[in-house]
Amino acid sequence: MYDIAAQVADWLSAGRDVRVATVVACRGFSSQAPAASAAWTEDEPPIGTLGDAVAPADVTGEGLVEVVVSEHDAARKGLACGGTASVLVRSAAALPAGIWDRLVARDPLCLVTPLPSGDTQVFTAATIREAYAFGDEIPRLFGRGVTATALDAGTAVVVLWPVPTLVVVGDGLIADALGDAATMLGWQPHITSEPAAGHRLHRSDAVVVLSHDRAVDGPALAIALAGGAGYVGALGSRRTQAARRDWLTEQGVPDGEQARIHGPAGLDIDAHTPAEIAVSIVAEILATRSSATGGSLRDRGGPVHTGGVHAPPPRY
Repeated sequence: MYDIAAQVADWLSAGRDVRVATVVACRGFSSQAPAASAAWTEDEPPIGTLGDAVAPADVTGEGLVEVVVSEHDAARKGLACGGTASVLVRSAAALPAGIWDRLVARDPLCLVTPLPSGDTQVFTAATIREAYAFGDEIPRLFGRGVTATALDAGTAVVVLWPVPTLVVVGDGLIADALGDAATMLGWQPHITSEPAAGHRLHRSDAVVVLSHDRAVDGPALAIALAGGAGYVGALGSRRTQAARRDWLTEQGVPDGEQARIHGPAGLDIDAHTPAEIAVSIVAEILATRSSATGGSLRDRGGPVHTGGVHAPPPRY
């Protein structure tokens, strides 16, 4: 739903009647992505996707709609078999106030819709424990920290977590290793030589600057700091870090903003190889997002998961 949120918000601001559909369960085939969503309004093409098996035109009605894909239709769409998709269709305007702004900001959310009434309630990381009123499994599902859906006992649950983007400015073996590590975590890596790549990111995203070319690394850091990335890191020696700070100061970047830079990037694990350096940087990104120290669990008292094993990851 993150990918359609801005357009839906624009349509609603223009007074349009907007319908939003989300795949909450599949039998016989899988949707293209968990919580695949689409939206449409009159005289406009649909936005988003409901997966390879279901098109917005296949969905009619309101509430929980069962869309059956025959074996013939499945073969025509290049699928191995047919099946049934349970699609939750709602008026975008009927959803709780502020939800589309939260989705544009890529906040993690849990949407709980008792059926057949369809009155959706929205829970955040701060309020998810209130969802125990609907069953123990909902906070546990949200606590996994990944997008997921569930349809059980007359309740449709849509858990939404943004997929982090890792922008790597620079190339080489370390860049490749960072890309591999990001892919393993389910993030979206973007390796580039363009300084402006860190623009318009969100707090779930990260920028790592590898380039030592001042015409590239300085602007890349300035743009990343001015954007919304939650983590900004830079590889290089102490001397290189100092030279970058001098450049940023000359460009008018405040010291407080410069303090956000993790440079040299990475946790202190005495990393030497490109893969080891990538692990140390990715670990620091995770620690920063979680406000964790990055120290050894053995040396920390109390439970392993400070908020409880089913608490949502404190990544924001």
